Amino acid sequence: MHINEKWMCAVSVATVWTDPDSPRVADLPALDHPVQMDRWLSHLSYEERLALSEKNQIQTQLLYGEPVIVEDVVGDWARIVAISQQTRKDPRGYPGWVPLVQLSMRERIRAEEFVRVSNPKAALFDESGTFFLRVSFNTIFPSGERRGKKLRVWTPHGWKLLNASDVETVGEESIHRTLTLGRRFMGLPYLWGGMSAWGFDCSGFIRAIWEACGIGLPRDAVDQAEAGRPISLDSADWQKGDLLFFENEEQCIHHVAMYVGNGKILHAPSTGKLIEQIELNKSVYAENVCRVRRII
Repeated sequence: MHINEKWMCAVSVATVWTDPDSPRVADLPALDHPVQMDRWLSHLSYEERLALSEKNQIQTQLLYGEPVIVEDVVGDWARIVAISQQTRKDPRGYPGWVPLVQLSMRERIRAEEFVRVSNPKAALFDESGTFFLRVSFNTIFPSGERRGKKLRVWTPHGWKLLNASDVETVGEESIHRTLTLGRRFMGLPYLWGGMSAWGFDCSGFIRAIWEACGIGLPRDAVDQAEAGRPISLDSADWQKGDLLFFENEEQCIHHVAMYVGNGKILHAPSTGKLIEQIELNKSVYAENVCRVRRII
């Protein structure tokens, strides 16, 4: 075991738990290798989903191939730092615990080009053409040569194939697509800590959209509220793509949404609800706007 070295996520989506005692029996499918995201989420009751946030069970999630630092191993668990997820919790990245079986030490190859999954989900295939794994929007791979309609990519499990139509080259993203991308996920159920096309929380949704457009944002809403530049609270000054932040009764930032124009916002609301576009002034959020930031 090599501690304090870079490992990577070796499943479609790895959930980062607050501690090894956080998962319940209902969460066992989320601890597997391969992970069973569909089974896990389809069997969780509303109360079980709500407990993920109310009882602080989940911190964030990792996408396939995402690098982490392993700080310690206790039994079947690794204490990790997700180095690509900026947070005030740790200057190195987002901390938490992941089942050791969901990590790999396979070294990432040097590549001149990287590709990002641009569709909500994409299928990975063995080089023989056999289905291997389904991965999420925003998963990044070092890429190799084209093979017909497929692209050879490097993964935690070696060389695999992706449909070229499922990816775009990193570095060629357009910052003008944020609303188009975000609307593709309307109707997706909210998931506390979610960072993938299986479910997002409010700040995970905003971060994913902007990352897909080539702009890195911190993981949590309270940190995202420091990004970009400040805009007044007068809605006449708002532009499409501006981030609106909302405070709770304790005057703490607890929610973020994207302004889409004409008085409407796009956001991942809360447990039990779906990603939606709504009129701000007709919502419960209208009186709680506390900060507006413009990323571009």
